[in-house]
Amino acid sequence: MQRCAILLCLIIAGCSSPADVSDMVYTIPEKKKVTNTSKYYKNVVVEKVIGGEETEFYNDAKIDNDNFKKAIEESLNSGDLLSEDGKGTYHLTVDITKFDQQSFGEKPTTKLFVKFTLLNTKTKANVFSEVYDNDAFATNKDAWRRGEKVEIATERAAKGVIHKLTDRLLM
Repeated sequence: MQRCAILLCLIIAGCSSPADVSDMVYTIPEKKKVTNTSKYYKNVVVEKVIGGEETEFYNDAKIDNDNFKKAIEESLNSGDLLSEDGKGTYHLTVDITKFDQQSFGEKPTTKLFVKFTLLNTKTKANVFSEVYDNDAFATNKDAWRRGEKVEIATERAAKGVIHKLTDRLLM
């Protein structure tokens, strides 16, 4: 019976939840928000996100397309960049091109590469198409369970990439 309890604890300790939207959101500070004179002011639409994966119960935390899109939209909205009616001039497509996780050891690490392409729909001009990467880790100070540490590292990596995107839009 004791062996079964130990085995169950090991299984539960390794399980992961998907990356949480609220923990991937980068909140733009008030002093950095765009003003209504900016071309991006409430004028950006997140058209689509591809390349994400669903998290399976027994695997490490992943970032699915819908949750990543929500996190990007909430981040853009925090800086007055997101179009309120979905009809903005600038359409953003997002491609998670590479997602690496080192999930064992004391410091699980996630490295994320994301390609952001911004298109001006009025002129059909490609405003930018850039790949941003970010890596992040979690330690025993962040969480005890391995699965939770991987989830935290994944959320931090995603938040860092979104931060780089918002910095680009606020230049």
